[in-house]
Amino acid sequence: MVAATVATMVAAARPASAAPVAYVANSGNGSVSVVDVETNAVLSTMPLGTNPFGVAVDPSGARVYATNPDDGTISVIDPAAETVVATVDVGSSPTGIAVDASGRRLYVANGGSDSVTVLDTSTNAAVTTVQAGARPFGVAVDAIANRVYVTNSDDGSVSVLDATTNTMVATVPVGASPSGIAVDARGSRAYVTNSDDGTLSVIDTASNTTVATVRVGASPSGVAVAGSRAYVANTCGADAECTSFDGTVSVVDTATNTVVTTVPVGASPLGIAVDPDGTRVYVANGCGADVTCGFTVGGTISVLDTASDTVIATIAVGQGPIAFGQFIGPAPPDAPTTTTAPPPAVTTTTTLPCTTVGCLLDAARGGACAGQTVPSRVSGLALAARFIEQAATSPPRRATKLSRRAMKAVRQARAALKRKHGGVSPSCGAALEDVADRVMAALRR
Repeated sequence: MVAATVATMVAAARPASAAPVAYVANSGNGSVSVVDVETNAVLSTMPLGTNPFGVAVDPSGARVYATNPDDGTISVIDPAAETVVATVDVGSSPTGIAVDASGRRLYVANGGSDSVTVLDTSTNAAVTTVQAGARPFGVAVDAIANRVYVTNSDDGSVSVLDATTNTMVATVPVGASPSGIAVDARGSRAYVTNSDDGTLSVIDTASNTTVATVRVGASPSGVAVAGSRAYVANTCGADAECTSFDGTVSVVDTATNTVVTTVPVGASPLGIAVDPDGTRVYVANGCGADVTCGFTVGGTISVLDTASDTVIATIAVGQGPIAFGQFIGPAPPDAPTTTTAPPPAVTTTTTLPCTTVGCLLDAARGGACAGQTVPSRVSGLALAARFIEQAATSPPRRATKLSRRAMKAVRQARAALKRKHGGVSPSCGAALEDVADRVMAALRR
């Protein structure tokens, strides 16, 4: 559970500026990187908690919201005070999140409970919970028609919520494992990424019907609209089998519903957002430059210029950035003026557990392995943990592949531990073997 308040920022506060700000949720190290989108500088890094996923920014910039799938909560952040002011229980495994144009209502997709929680942002209390389809994942708000669109990843549909009555008014069939969703500025079209068939569904919001299906890249996830273009983050690039995470962005002409270009970005892109001017697109690369997704390097943000559709900057952020949703918004009011150096680079030294698989790795950390540095060949347990964490909030096809990679990492770690416990004490080695056995058993279920 995220604490009610947050400790002092790793880096000092952002400078007072009218420039928009990107809030990048780093799932791998439980933080949010705050990026000035005018200078592409990381202004600060906020500790947040375990595996933040979705992000939404209040239209005034006064609040930022992040979903925490592991504990069924959202974090409410005051970015000016650099503090988590509330942690709110929602449904099981919340992922997608969006705030309406007034900033008064927040919508959260609860994948584990097949529902959408509607919150009053003035009280941080739930107004209602509405049943959606199977495993809702992404959320987008149509401010013009006052509708909310929710992707249902397990039944290939989009639920349409009337935000006035908080009732579902339509269900739109789309492709396999719909993930991200975005509505254009006119409110006339909704764009849905279908992760398991590599397509983008185009929904006519007046009739709530799918009017076009566009072939994009492999395992598309986040989507954003800027002017007459839709930008789609392809987690696996051109590799339909997802054996590589060499990511790309498909640029779709919304007038013709055709892909006009494909832009290489970083490894395993998921979240994607457009700045308020529509001149820049920001892509969260969960595995940075590592196409194997070994989680040994920090993540990055690719910055695309919408005039040329080229990458003009790459920003180093935290470990495993996801930032699913519209993670760019106004700078907070009354921002402090102190600045210092950006946060330190991500270290690749592995002391298990770097991440956790529930209480198993917690027990190892607090017990026989306390304080011991583990050689890289044994750190496959931490790698497996990361694959499992990503699988829990991934579309089914990608989740299956991540689970297989987790199993392979556990086997390799188990083999290393058998060789004189891989360079750790016998008691630590025995504890890690037990963890490996339990994780492997869970993966085989």
